Amino acid sequence: MGSATSPKKSLWRGIMMKCPRCGEGKLFSGYLKREAACPHCHESFDGLDADDGPAWLTIGLTAHIVIPLLIFLERGDLLPLWQEFSILAVVTIACALLLLPLSKGFFIAAMWLTARKSA
Repeated sequence: MGSATSPKKSLWRGIMMKCPRCGEGKLFSGYLKREAACPHCHESFDGLDADDGPAWLTIGLTAHIVIPLLIFLERGDLLPLWQEFSILAVVTIACALLLLPLSKGFFIAAMWLTARKSA
């Protein structure tokens, strides 16, 4: 079952916060707390600590969303500055909170793939 899974499919499963091996079990028991093993196929996730990679990816993706919005809002005098700031702050926080678990799932799946290839 695990050996037939393509890398692309495993990475997608990680992004969807599912087990990269079976795609059924949850990868996280909380917002960012990784499960010790898949509850469905019992694949171990020990040693798959994503560290700072997901944070860097989240910052980069959030910047690619927020900066064009900032440029759009600043090109014309559409809104007062306090409204622009409020919009940008909400979008930045929402993007960061939504993208961080997805990024962490991606990194865990990528590390799982790397560990499977070296084993």
